[in-house]
Amino acid sequence: MTRADSTQKLLPRTGAFVLMLIVLVLDLGSKQWAANTLASGVHPIVLQKADGASVQAALQARGWNTNEISDAVRGGQVSRYVPVHGLNAKQTLEASDLTLDLVVLNGTGLLAPRRWRPLPQDLGQPLDDALAAAWRVDAADVPALLQHSWRAEARVEDAAAPIPDNTLIAVRDHTIRITEGFSLVYAENFGAAWSFLATSPPIVRFLLFVTISSVASILMGWALWKRKMTTPLSTWALAAIMGGAVGNLVDRVHYRAVVDFIFNYVVFDESSFWGKTFGPGLHGWPVWNIADAGITVGVILIALDSLRQPKTPPPAPEA
Repeated sequence: MTRADSTQKLLPRTGAFVLMLIVLVLDLGSKQWAANTLASGVHPIVLQKADGASVQAALQARGWNTNEISDAVRGGQVSRYVPVHGLNAKQTLEASDLTLDLVVLNGTGLLAPRRWRPLPQDLGQPLDDALAAAWRVDAADVPALLQHSWRAEARVEDAAAPIPDNTLIAVRDHTIRITEGFSLVYAENFGAAWSFLATSPPIVRFLLFVTISSVASILMGWALWKRKMTTPLSTWALAAIMGGAVGNLVDRVHYRAVVDFIFNYVVFDESSFWGKTFGPGLHGWPVWNIADAGITVGVILIALDSLRQPKTPPPAPEA
């Protein structure tokens, strides 16, 4: 085999792995951006004095505009938190505890920070059991987490005021609306597609999803390295699928959940489509990420590529 032949065979394989790395880097980078910029009820944006002289300055440094900051403050989404004192992990939650609003910066294993506020169905439970279920930790770990938790003290009314010492600011909700029907939101998927198995025991989810993703990634890497795909298009498609699979695998290993942030939806009055009646309101596709896009596009391309391949006629029977 000449050097030219070796180079000709190596380039498509190298290019496929480069594409896989591009999808992986875009996926992990976009998820990190979403974690730092978007917020939900369980994953707030946390600001401290070191982030800026004021809430407004700290949020502007993260790319927020003045209107977004004003809307968040006016909507009661920005609160001041102080270190927790006097909470007993064994206390039984009562109606007066519904005002509790706690944030822990790390220690749960999930993507930090984590916020918790009791729901009516939590009343009558010990605090450690309720927090263990919400933060997905053992009840025995809750006392240590409470020692490093923060409790909401008051809403922030003036975003331009300096952030006090020994205080953190939590922004509890922030989404970015791009166009009608397309927004960036923070979400976590503990299951597979469409939240499949999301409520199964954590150890079952972890072992099942990590094992399947790891084996699939190894097999795809082997297929790319050995040039098992029959066409260049199917090779690139498999590389995109592998990049997405590895990206979601990294999330599951690090956080036990996959970070999603792209939300497509439609808003309409009551109507019918294909015999199904949709009520008025918002109807959306499950929130997805760059890894999901790579996997979906790759699967579609492989399917289309297989359809356009010429069918091999059966051998003629012997005379």
